[in-house]
Amino acid sequence: MSKLKETRFFKGMNQYQLANLAQVHQSRISLIEKGYAKPRPGEKVRLARALGVKVEDLWSENGDR
Repeated sequence: MSKLKETRFFKGMNQYQLANLAQVHQSRISLIEKGYAKPRPGEKVRLARALGVKVEDLWSENGDR
């Protein structure tokens, strides 16, 4: 399970709720969680803020997860 999905799950959010808060399309979140797409730098920031965590908590410096 991706760190993004894990964090979202433990925060009690579904993809649609996260998409609304982060202003990232739900289908894009799905692709990122499944590993089919890599988040852009701006998406990383918006997703982390929406989840109330640091970017580093969701993605390592080398871009994994």
